[in-house]
Amino acid sequence: MSSGLKYASLREQVYKYLRQQMNRGDLLPGSSINIGEIARQLGISKTPLRDALIHLELEGFVTILPRRGVCVNRLSFQDIKNAYDSVGLIESFIVTECIDRIGQLQVKKLEELNKKMISNIEKNDFSKLFQTNLRFHDVYLDISENEPLKKFIRPIKHRLYDFPRQNYIKEWELRNCEEHSEFIEHLRKGDAVAAAKVLKDIHWSFDYQKDFIHKLYQDLDDPGQI
Repeated sequence: MSSGLKYASLREQVYKYLRQQMNRGDLLPGSSINIGEIARQLGISKTPLRDALIHLELEGFVTILPRRGVCVNRLSFQDIKNAYDSVGLIESFIVTECIDRIGQLQVKKLEELNKKMISNIEKNDFSKLFQTNLRFHDVYLDISENEPLKKFIRPIKHRLYDFPRQNYIKEWELRNCEEHSEFIEHLRKGDAVAAAKVLKDIHWSFDYQKDFIHKLYQDLDDPGQI
């Protein structure tokens, strides 16, 4: 293996490590990242760590402040609204574009994953629920050959959910599964327009989901008019 490949692998490992730290709550929004300390903990130089942080900054997770360190970004309600708008537009576009390749196999997989999500909810297993939810949406996203869109959308979702939240809302998650069921039924009929409308105007609509969003992110600053 060339030294270039080894370096790329190390950089990716550091990136995954930092994401895991966020997911576990060891790196919280608003906290600072001590580059020297993490480099010592991992036994690496600062170079792959800095490159991993640049990757995280591009995805919106951190802000690199010249000569002042690295800050883990807080979410704002405007960030959440922008995320919902973006995901809704992209997912609805992909479903419309790929409807001819979404067959009974994909519909069956979506049904299985939606049932698994309901089981996760009943067991109050939020960590598994999030992963199952990602797999649900990936069933049709993976069909798309538009790689730039897929690379764009996934970090946005992780930004919304990577930091642990204590105010889990069972009612909202169950309603999301009902929306999934409606979406699946439109796919079963081959109705791309109706399926896309569920995604854009209901499932990923900030205005439609606003009350639950405010409950989940009640620790954020005053949402104002958003």
